[in-house]
Amino acid sequence: MPNSRYVGRHRPEMKPLRGRQVVVPIALLSSTVAGGLLVRDAGASQLSPEAAAMKNLSNSVAGLGLTADPAAVAAATAERGASGRSSRDMARQATPLILTASAAADAAAKAEQDRVADAKAQAAKAKADAKAKALAAAHRWVKPLFSSYTLTSGFGWRWGKMHPAQDLAVAIGTPVHALSSGTVIFAGWSTEGYGYMVKIRYWDGTVSWMAHNSRLVVSVGEKVDPGQVVSYSGSTGNSTGPHVHLEIHPDDGAAVAPRTWLANHGVYL
Repeated sequence: MPNSRYVGRHRPEMKPLRGRQVVVPIALLSSTVAGGLLVRDAGASQLSPEAAAMKNLSNSVAGLGLTADPAAVAAATAERGASGRSSRDMARQATPLILTASAAADAAAKAEQDRVADAKAQAAKAKADAKAKALAAAHRWVKPLFSSYTLTSGFGWRWGKMHPAQDLAVAIGTPVHALSSGTVIFAGWSTEGYGYMVKIRYWDGTVSWMAHNSRLVVSVGEKVDPGQVVSYSGSTGNSTGPHVHLEIHPDDGAAVAPRTWLANHGVYL
C-alpha cells in the first residue's frame, strides 16, 4: 500500500490560491451602480434597507475592480435628468394657473364684498327714505275741517275789540281735526268764554286753539296725528251760532292770522 505521507525535506510546491470568484450578472451590476448613483445624488439623509443593500453591493463590486455598464449608467443619468426637467417644467406650467386661480378668488371675494356693501347701502338708503317720508307725513299740515264750511268772522278788530281767530261756520257735530302731529296740552271747559276747547302743541312749537265744541274726544298729554279727530263742533261758551273758533299761536306766543299762517304752510281755508 503506497504511503501518501510525505516525509521529505521539502514540501511540494503549493498551487497559488485563486481566491473567491464573484459572478455578478451585468444587468444586476448596472441597476446596482445606477441605484447607488441615484441614491447618492438624491442626498437622502437616511437610506432604506433596500437602498443600503444596493449601495453595499455597489461598493463590493467596486472593491473587486469591476466596472459598471456605461450604457446603463448613462440611461439612469438621463432618466434622472429628464425627471428633474419634467418636474421643473410642471412647476413652471403650474405657476400661471396658480396665479390665475388666486386672482380669480380675490376678484370673487371683492365682488362679494362689493355686493354686500351695496346691499347695505341700499338698505340704509331705503330706511332713510322711509324715515324721511314718515317724518314728512307726520309734519304735514291739514285743514281743521274736512267737510264744507263757511268763513265768517276773521282775524282782526270786531265790535271794538280784537278777534284773534278765524271762525268757520259749520253744523253742530262736525268732526274737527288736528292740524298736524303734536300733543294735547289742554282739553276741557274754558272759563274765558270759549266753551269746550282743545289746545294742541305741534311738532314745530305752534299751538292751535279750537273752541266752542260740543264734545271733546282727546285728553291732555295725548299724541295726535295730522287729520286726527279731536273734537266735534258746537256752540258752547260765548257763541252766537255753531262754528269752530280757530286760533294760531306760533311758539305758544301771540295769536296770528290763521288764514295767512296756514297758507304759508300750504293749507288754504
